[in-house]
Amino acid sequence: MFDHLSANYELGLILYVFTYIFLCIPIAYIFFHLRKEKRKQDKRLDEKR
Repeated sequence: MFDHLSANYELGLILYVFTYIFLCIPIAYIFFHLRKEKRKQDKRLDEKR
């Protein structure tokens, strides 16, 4: 009984980690992409001055 519970717990933990990875990678990618774009815009504004 306890062994079955531990197997379910492991499965849930693996699912949780996968969900975390799949959610975090796109968010991190978008975050860094936006920061890079903002830096480009700042450089353009500096050139205009």
